[in-house]
Amino acid sequence: MIRSVFFVCCIFFTVIGLRAQSRDYNHQRLLLRDEGISQLAYIDLKNPAANWYTPIPTGRDIQLVGKGLILVGTGNGYEEYELATGKKVFELNSYPGTLAARRLRNGNTLLTGVNWQQKQGIVLVEVNAAGAVQQLINYPGFDYVRLVRETATGNFLVTANNVLFEGTRDGSIVWKVVIGDAQKMHAWQALRLKNGQTVVSTGYGKNLEFFSTDGKLLDTISGPAAVNPNFFAGFQILPNGNYVVANWQGHGPKQGANGVQVLEYTPPGKLAWSWRQDANKFSSLHAVIVLDDLDPKLLYTENENGVLTPVKSASEK
Repeated sequence: MIRSVFFVCCIFFTVIGLRAQSRDYNHQRLLLRDEGISQLAYIDLKNPAANWYTPIPTGRDIQLVGKGLILVGTGNGYEEYELATGKKVFELNSYPGTLAARRLRNGNTLLTGVNWQQKQGIVLVEVNAAGAVQQLINYPGFDYVRLVRETATGNFLVTANNVLFEGTRDGSIVWKVVIGDAQKMHAWQALRLKNGQTVVSTGYGKNLEFFSTDGKLLDTISGPAAVNPNFFAGFQILPNGNYVVANWQGHGPKQGANGVQVLEYTPPGKLAWSWRQDANKFSSLHAVIVLDDLDPKLLYTENENGVLTPVKSASEK
């Protein structure tokens, strides 16, 4: 009986703690992509009157690409939306089969697919602003891909189910690790850190995993049970080194009451902050950007520390 009461009290105070973290509003502005109801949303935690919600096509990834615009990957290419209003202002829809899209440091856009563009395996198509192909990169032997990130050296970190690899522009694979034991891990996103380690959100692994340069698993971050870790998807490394990750809860609508879907962890793995979504406005988040210190007039990609950093124009370099 005493143990039961103790257990209930622990759960109670954990939940209260999570709610308190959400009320602290350590962050002010969030950009969120909701896979469950195909929605893009801007949330101002201190000024809810500025919030907006807009339907978008299915697809993956979001990014600040300058001029106050958000890039959104779609099943046919990508679209761009105004951060200030949520209004769509551009679309490239001539690449059906696209799984994700990402603006590169050179200003071109990288589209990702599988068994695509008359190639087998993972295919990356780099297109210019007019949608013309500038380069096609092929990594044969894979039947699955999620997000791709450009490293500081110009290679690509690619998540391919339970495999994470680093590939070059000529299609070579120069580094690879296996994530967990499950074949259907659905690993989501990876970033390279300045110390040479690579961090990956493992999807159904429900955590962030850290790998050394020689492929050894060094550490994991997840939990606590009160947030209902289900599927760790898109994540961002903040300037202070913390990790903010979307904790996706399942396909389709009516998932909004499940779990706490925006989580922030310190490098040692402590839950530093969290935000519980409004179940009436959200279902299942798979992408998040904390906007607080970012300038929407600029294009952001990850630097050598994995932190979103503005890309300098040619005249600034």
